[in-house]
Amino acid sequence: MDEKLILIADDDRDLVTALSIRLRSAGYEVVGAYDGEETFRVAQERKPDLIILDIRMPAGGGFSSIDKLKHSLGTMKTPVIFLTAFDDDEVRDQALSLGCVGYFRKPFNETEFMEAIRKALGET
Repeated sequence: MDEKLILIADDDRDLVTALSIRLRSAGYEVVGAYDGEETFRVAQERKPDLIILDIRMPAGGGFSSIDKLKHSLGTMKTPVIFLTAFDDDEVRDQALSLGCVGYFRKPFNETEFMEAIRKALGET
């Protein structure tokens, strides 16, 4: 079975590195992006199986990124999980209304997060 590719889009490079290590140890291929423009470009080029997306990033945050991704033929069906520091129900509701399949606040429960990833990838 081919490794599933996960795009982690977050301007916190330490978080991208730590999460990449964890996901690679679980058998996933991982690529990172650090702003909204790079997220869209990498998603179009690499066609990830899942995108983990922060809400607040330079050059187009998570909301504008998911909007572009959901309106692009190459990525419109790619599941998106938001991982953010926002602790606000309105922000969560907005993220869910934009089509994300999961919403996690930093710091997150790793067991629940990994289960959401497996579910988004159709592995459970």
